[in-house]
Amino acid sequence: MTQDDKIFIKIKVGFLFREEEGMVHWNRRGRKDKGLASMFAQLFSLSTLVWIVLLSVTLTVTLHFSLSSLQEKIESGLVSTASSLADSEAVKDALQKGTCPKSLTDYLDDLISKTEDLDIVTIADAHSTRLYHVVHARVGEQFVGGDENRALAGESYVVNGVGTMGPQRRFFCPVKNGDGKVIGFVMTSTTMDRIQSLRNRITMTYLKLAAFLMLATLILAGSATFLIRHLLLGYSPEELVHTYLTQNEVLNNLDEGVVFVDAPGKIQLVNRAAEGMLGQRSELLEGAVLDSLIQEESGESLLREKEEKKKNISTSRPNILSCCIPLRKNERRSGTLLILSDRTEAMRTAEQLNGTRHIVSALRANSHEFMNKLQVIAGLLQMGRQKEALSYIGSISALQAKVIGPVLQYIRNSSVAALLLGKLNNMRELDISLTLLANSDLPEHSRYLSTSDLVTVVGNLLENSIEAVNAQRGDGPRSIVLQITEDEDGLLILVTDTGTGIEPENLSRIYEPGFSTKAAQGRGVGMSLVNEIVGRREGSIEVDSEPMAGTTFTLIFNRKRQRK
Repeated sequence: MTQDDKIFIKIKVGFLFREEEGMVHWNRRGRKDKGLASMFAQLFSLSTLVWIVLLSVTLTVTLHFSLSSLQEKIESGLVSTASSLADSEAVKDALQKGTCPKSLTDYLDDLISKTEDLDIVTIADAHSTRLYHVVHARVGEQFVGGDENRALAGESYVVNGVGTMGPQRRFFCPVKNGDGKVIGFVMTSTTMDRIQSLRNRITMTYLKLAAFLMLATLILAGSATFLIRHLLLGYSPEELVHTYLTQNEVLNNLDEGVVFVDAPGKIQLVNRAAEGMLGQRSELLEGAVLDSLIQEESGESLLREKEEKKKNISTSRPNILSCCIPLRKNERRSGTLLILSDRTEAMRTAEQLNGTRHIVSALRANSHEFMNKLQVIAGLLQMGRQKEALSYIGSISALQAKVIGPVLQYIRNSSVAALLLGKLNNMRELDISLTLLANSDLPEHSRYLSTSDLVTVVGNLLENSIEAVNAQRGDGPRSIVLQITEDEDGLLILVTDTGTGIEPENLSRIYEPGFSTKAAQGRGVGMSLVNEIVGRREGSIEVDSEPMAGTTFTLIFNRKRQRK
């Protein structure tokens, strides 16, 4: 499985979704049902609360208004009727004669039967004797209630009273003759039973309206639930928010840039890494045309209609590689997922394995050197030159004691020791001498650098020195001096060579990724890696170089690493 495939799988797992016909479908049935029930309960509770509040306010206001209007309507009818009768010549004539003619009685009976909210009409003289009553048998009797005195005094008014037909809402209006003298009064009234009946009718209407609104609320809550379920693909809002935040966190913690581009070629989604690579914030990137920001190195669009998945595409931005994954719906491209990676970072990541590369190279050189020695010994023995073979073995033993022995004695980290032995054999073939200073001392496990970092630092420094010395022309010394010393105060790594040195104008650039004074491609990574390790471990690095004379690198690490 390639790195791009792993990245794509990582994104898919982080997204927690699967694509089906260009749409996202959730596949956790239990959580979906639970989320739906919870969402319905919340919608219903919220709708019910809103309904109760709104209905309570509405009923209170409108019922009060309706009852007030009812009261005003009843009183207005009583006032209008009584006032008209009090001004009637027929009523005045009847009061002056002391008797109510049949024509007036019939008129008043008909008026009561046809007038809504009018139950009682009473005409009484100045002595409160009834000349007319809705119940004819009570004509000639005294008015009942005792609240007519103000009317006999010439005042019109509305009052609650109790008469022969029970509690009533009454209006009294005085009747005056041509001289302005009060000769009697007219009383119109509506029984409280009728008023209460009207109030109950209004209240029942509102209760029916409340029941209807409650039913409508239930229907709307259910409809809204299923509509939101369809829009949210079966997830509750809480789960959708949680999923969004999780996906966003996953995307923004990827080292690779992730860009989703829709079918027309506009960017719809970018993560934090993509913002850094493209040099703009997501607010500016989303909605922008992809081709205006990045294309293939050849100038062609990354969004070719018929292209299948493509990996490691060189782009118009020199340091960015792209993996293009087309998304299709009904055989047509619905969008494209771009995974952007930093070319320099990719090279650096690959070169992080250079510790292993250095060791493998060292072991290969050591094996090659060992085979050469065996072949020399075998050849001498076959030629019958045993003394020379013994002498050769002695020289190897001397070399072992002089050079290899100190390495094995002072460098107890086996990986670094294997690296040095391999480099030693390679240097011997190039006629370059290596001196390991006597005060060198490296334990099996460094307290300041991991074995991988040690191999990376020492391997790259030695490799650069070997190349610099080998490039030196003339009969000058061809040597490298190495010191690796670790104690309680820190770790010192010193490499001095008699190579070609570094030009002053290049000293400030030797740690730049990709910078190299060699013409070959793919160089200029080693010192960048060394500098990255120094920065990460809070160490220091100094370089002293003189062109055509040599270079010295001094590295010091004082912060102990935390072992896990």
